[in-house]
Amino acid sequence: MILETINLKEHFPMLKHDLMLTSYCPDNYLEFSTTKKRKVVLVLPGGGYAFLSDREAEPVALRFLGKNIATFVLKYNINERLVYPAPYIEVFAALAYIRKHADHFHIDVNKISVCGFSAGGHCAAASSAFCHKQEFADILNVNLSEIKINGCILGYPVISTSFGHEGTISTATKGDPYLMELLSIDKQVTPEYPKTFIWHTTFDTCVPLRNSLALAEALEDNKVFFEMHIYPMHDHGQSLSDASVYNDDMPRQILEEMKHNTQWIDNAIHFVEQYI
Repeated sequence: MILETINLKEHFPMLKHDLMLTSYCPDNYLEFSTTKKRKVVLVLPGGGYAFLSDREAEPVALRFLGKNIATFVLKYNINERLVYPAPYIEVFAALAYIRKHADHFHIDVNKISVCGFSAGGHCAAASSAFCHKQEFADILNVNLSEIKINGCILGYPVISTSFGHEGTISTATKGDPYLMELLSIDKQVTPEYPKTFIWHTTFDTCVPLRNSLALAEALEDNKVFFEMHIYPMHDHGQSLSDASVYNDDMPRQILEEMKHNTQWIDNAIHFVEQYI
């Protein structure tokens, strides 16, 4: 495995802050292949743009890695460091870096997806909407093709500035009316939006299900390919929905009730393997 942590600011000096990207990439070996190029998932953990959830970072990356998908985790900047257009520029810096080092990581530059949870889902969804805009590539002094997103995987994402998570929206927009409109991602979907996988729970009390429904409706209106799963049991922030991402004191009954939700990761892997 190629396990490295890179400070992207060393490669993109126009970034205002350190930006850490960790790779979890299968290596190539003489026994089976020296030229194999793999699909990629860039993971963006959630946390309301106030912290970054460890539960939605490495455990998720390792599941994709286990299916021979090259995976990266980006620790994008949050709190007072989040001033538009960050963290979307930071996502694009990660994508450009991954593509520039495609041979080192053994990856297919045309098969890169982003995977975000909650606020990380908002970041992934926004980046997917903006990756076709030259102005964002110009900030990083890269070609537009280097920041392209081929697939988008969203877990209980914040989508709307009208009924999303208040903390996420306030941190991202600072109440600016222009940003409130721009960062309501259901309003930014076009036919160019990448193929999308969405999952959510019915009674999410933190980020209402209607966020995912609003995005799904926009994707349908624009004839964008998408897959969606809605699970009935339990609340926000489930990550893999199993014991690997919960404390030992999580009641066994709750884990048993969430067991059905664990299938989302297998479905997301199938989405990447089959459609990206």
